[in-house]
Amino acid sequence: MRLSCVAALLFALAACSGGVPSAAGEDGGSGTSGSAASGGSTGGSTTSTASTGGSTSGTTGGSTSGGTTSSTGGSTSGSTSATTGGGTTGGGTTSAGGSSGGSTGGVECLCPSGSTCGTANGHPVCRTASGIPMFSHVFVIPMENLSLSTLEGADGGYPNAPYLASLAAKWATASDYHGVAHPSLPNYIAMTSGEDVSGIGCDCQPPGATGSTCSSLTCNLILSSCDCPQAVSPNLADEIESAGKDWRNYAENMGAACNVTASGSYAPKHVPFLYYPDVQGNAARCDQHVVDFAGFAQDLAAGPAAFDFLTPNLTDDMHDPVIGSGPQNVTNGDDWLAGQLPAILASQAFQDGGILFIVWDEDDDSGAFVKDAPIGLWVISPLAKQGGYVSQVHADHYSLLATIQDGLGLPRLGLSVPATPLADFFPAK
Repeated sequence: MRLSCVAALLFALAACSGGVPSAAGEDGGSGTSGSAASGGSTGGSTTSTASTGGSTSGTTGGSTSGGTTSSTGGSTSGSTSATTGGGTTGGGTTSAGGSSGGSTGGVECLCPSGSTCGTANGHPVCRTASGIPMFSHVFVIPMENLSLSTLEGADGGYPNAPYLASLAAKWATASDYHGVAHPSLPNYIAMTSGEDVSGIGCDCQPPGATGSTCSSLTCNLILSSCDCPQAVSPNLADEIESAGKDWRNYAENMGAACNVTASGSYAPKHVPFLYYPDVQGNAARCDQHVVDFAGFAQDLAAGPAAFDFLTPNLTDDMHDPVIGSGPQNVTNGDDWLAGQLPAILASQAFQDGGILFIVWDEDDDSGAFVKDAPIGLWVISPLAKQGGYVSQVHADHYSLLATIQDGLGLPRLGLSVPATPLADFFPAK
């Protein structure tokens, strides 16, 4: 077999082994089923060699700092074997939770249990039973209080958001995506826990912020001067860590990590992981995972966490300066996205099977005048439909959570269990 053919086989094999296309390693790459790290953690490396007679062998993930993981071919002519996170059995791959086999383009492809080998836009993927391909990295950017019709403008051309207009023309958007409650906070809790949020009646504060328990007098459409911890366990953070992956909630202008006090344009009510006592109540865990946005660029360059929730400040998320939905609000947010997204889209984490969701929490004026109007959702990924595709399938924040969980190989939570994921955004092959 020619060297170029071997290289092609190795690329396709590495892309499918472990559940995702080959991707930049997470900090302290774990090599667990459902993710693939390039060389594992810092200082690690990955090598693969083909034996005489045309066999190939690939290894992905799992090295410790300064360590090396390698495998050497030795199977019969034309066969392919892969090792993921250690250990092969009978020439195949054994991953945590088992694996299923198949082939893509004539190359053996081994995926975690519950998923099958396939392609998305020609990229080898492991596809879940729901039709969602498995992602290497997930980025979520929540924006604020804007109906889709207001964002689009009367002519549908996004007059105050030229950057979002360019993204809509290149990638995919939704025309029938909705929030699940009012005001903002319950939507953030829904998309990160699956909780039934009908009991959250205001933008109350994270535990410890005021020391006051919520009541109808302190938590209503006007006041939110109370604490409302959301004792949801497991939440999305718990699931990600249980799967051996990493996560971050970055918040612009937060200052000190795990800051629960609103100040200036920093709004804790838009930082959902502050509301989970098992996160915020564990100082070391919170300080590591709920941090100021200023550190995101460096983390992105070094290799980001598998899940990154990126919270802009009140100006950059289109919430301010005008109460309601002023054109300047939209322009501010569009400018911020234009400044931040190019680095994400150019990163290896995104290009090697990553996905970015830009999503609004609720509609204009927190639903004061038009209840449950459609809100914006941009789905941006090399694995998703492109070229200005518009999904007309009804969906909401529980659908988004279900998609993230399926794509990261996690169990569904709460109301995401019966939700229909965003499968319409992904091509069949």
